[in-house]
Amino acid sequence: MLENMRKTVPDKVIESCLIVIGMAEAAHLTALLLKLPFGVCSTVFAVLLALGILWKAGTVFLRRKRGERFTGQEEIFFSKLWKTYPGWVILPGIMIILQIVWYYWIQTPYLKYDITGEIVQTMLASDSIYEVNPLTGQAFDVGMPMRLKILVLPTLFASVCRWTGLSAMTICYSVAPGIVLLLSYTVYLGWAEYLFPKEGKKRMLFLLFAVFIYQFGAYSRPMDGYSLFFGGFQGEAFRTGIILPYALLCCLRGRWKGVVLCLLAEVCMVWTFYGLGYTAVTAVLYGCIRLLSLQWNRREK
Repeated sequence: MLENMRKTVPDKVIESCLIVIGMAEAAHLTALLLKLPFGVCSTVFAVLLALGILWKAGTVFLRRKRGERFTGQEEIFFSKLWKTYPGWVILPGIMIILQIVWYYWIQTPYLKYDITGEIVQTMLASDSIYEVNPLTGQAFDVGMPMRLKILVLPTLFASVCRWTGLSAMTICYSVAPGIVLLLSYTVYLGWAEYLFPKEGKKRMLFLLFAVFIYQFGAYSRPMDGYSLFFGGFQGEAFRTGIILPYALLCCLRGRWKGVVLCLLAEVCMVWTFYGLGYTAVTAVLYGCIRLLSLQWNRREK
């Protein structure tokens, strides 16, 4: 049980990203409630992000100064895997890189009926958050529902545009989807570690299987691969590829902090069920199955 609760490299990466989304949401809500310009929101987010990085760096520095040793078991494991089976590490890596290059830098993204880029451009041009209609350029006659206003992805994308100087189209339709796809594979690397804790070759085979599933699932709109390859800038893709599989993995491993982070992240990014989304359903179903299993074991004894 303790082995299952140990934080792995995929855990650190995914949870760090979920915390960053939480920081963006905190800045976003502050600007909404206080009716602040987008520029202030972006600055607050940058400050929170910088403080988080400094806090983490300070923690690592203090641990090293006290002479604490980092176990680095995962790093050692993958180092041995690279030396023993380099081909099984390179093959899925090359395929993932090719997917990112093809779908986000060569292919034209699927933009029909999507106005994410226009929303981000409107935020940057008007220096406001959800106050100007991106289709007309005029102020909204009727205010947006608060449940839609709290969705943070456009603000997050606009902040990155402001910091980097990159265009909204580049961030929304090339950079962000590529990062989401990489994070999704990181989640399934965590699944591979959970299913095959001591078998590196099987981990890489599992990751390669995930790559093929996404690739072969890109032909139809309801498929996960289609969602990630052609709509990776949307909250639904983030939920499909990252939040739901990671939440289930955390349930199985008893990492409830991760489940809570997934619950909050879905509320920030997807409006389904007006906040009570599929992550909550997943956690409740797992809890019911776990409870029934415990009751059954007691009866057997």
